[in-house]
Amino acid sequence: MTGPDAPTTEAWRWTAGESATALRDGRITATQLLDACLGRHADTAELNALVFVDLDGARAAAAGSDERHRDGRPLSAVDGIPVVVKDNIFVGGIPATWGSLRWRGFVPERDDISVERLRAAGAVIVAKTNTPELAMSSNTDNAVFGTTRNPHDLALTPGGSSGGTAAAVAAGVVPFGLGTDSGGSIRAPASLSGIYGLRPTNGRVARAYGFPPLALDFQVIGLMVRTLEDLVAYFGVLAGPDVRDPASMLVPEPASPKRLRIGWFDSVDGEPVDAEVRDVVGASAKALASGGLDVSPVAAPYTLGPVREAWGVLVAAGVAAAQASAPEPDQALTAGVAGLARRAADLSAVDYCAAVNLVTATRRAISSSWPEADVLLLPVLPTAAWPAGLGGPATVGGAPAVPDAVGAFTQWVNLMGYPALSVPAGHYRDGRPCGVQLVARPGQERGLFEVAQLLAAALRVDASPVFAGSPA
Repeated sequence: MTGPDAPTTEAWRWTAGESATALRDGRITATQLLDACLGRHADTAELNALVFVDLDGARAAAAGSDERHRDGRPLSAVDGIPVVVKDNIFVGGIPATWGSLRWRGFVPERDDISVERLRAAGAVIVAKTNTPELAMSSNTDNAVFGTTRNPHDLALTPGGSSGGTAAAVAAGVVPFGLGTDSGGSIRAPASLSGIYGLRPTNGRVARAYGFPPLALDFQVIGLMVRTLEDLVAYFGVLAGPDVRDPASMLVPEPASPKRLRIGWFDSVDGEPVDAEVRDVVGASAKALASGGLDVSPVAAPYTLGPVREAWGVLVAAGVAAAQASAPEPDQALTAGVAGLARRAADLSAVDYCAAVNLVTATRRAISSSWPEADVLLLPVLPTAAWPAGLGGPATVGGAPAVPDAVGAFTQWVNLMGYPALSVPAGHYRDGRPCGVQLVARPGQERGLFEVAQLLAAALRVDASPVFAGSPA
């Protein structure tokens, strides 16, 4: 039995909305809900998704929620719902290793703003989730905690760098989790794991306390969930300005066009894309057109050269700068991060300033090239999940994968600071999930949700919890 009438031990199957209803109706307690999720974590331990479980803190939070529900005064619709937080986001009193041996013993003293808001809403913070070192890889593994695996197939990766959160949500350990996205790190794992992943507009989810940024304002804190309804609910909890984050005070107000116009494309600069990805994007465009939207093919509003050039310089410099604050600087770096640090040694101040200027010029060019559309529909990734032991796919579209192939459709969004949403949209013939990406102008998350709702209704892709390591 599944759904809100299932036994409480099966409550890990529920969405956040179903759990909230059961809590409100008195059919389950927050403590029982936590126990169900902890049981699911034990059953799916092979995923290696959670790296630190705050059992005492979670039980105390659940007990507080139970008291509020008994008194009929829950703090919000997410009061009592278990959540997880990526290990590069500060949760006061809980280790934040950033996936690095150099931060292995670091414990921040305070919450970042998004975590403050979750606590204020009554959510039960259960654990931190795995991330590659400095959140700088398309594959979630590191020298501290090892490799995280995809719940659809344990031989595959859930992607990176928010792969731990993606795996936990997709497997039903929790219905919701926080991730970060600096080049596709929420959207890519969401696509590979068959869930929703939102990269909000820069500043939409305020932040102030955390690890130093590695690339200007490219990274944001975002959301990963199994249902669109839960996404909208948690977005309402987390979104909004805070004077401690000046960027959050500048986000445009959402618009409400009478009839959404959709522009779609499935290639950029002629780089290889799997046929199945093109099929899923095309089917999504057709579904939206059948739903009454104005849908038309458009050219990609960006080229890869300047995006990748600026990204490479800024990230290398950011990695090198981050090492200056490492509490254990003599510990080894993983190969990819060490390579970036070495590259930074050859960069000058002139090189860095040139990259910043290139970002400004590229932003101007992309903004000017945006087509006559309210929302763009495009791939998240050019391929589906690859083996967990590889840093990226070996091939794409039948050809050897080019360097940084997985960022071809995502990195430009981070450079612009636009909102983007990965939506479960289909599967490969072998069953691997494949999402599509919706992108809008700043502040227009509402339009993304509206289009995603039409897609969800038309495509009916199942995002129920899954774990290939045990019987269904």
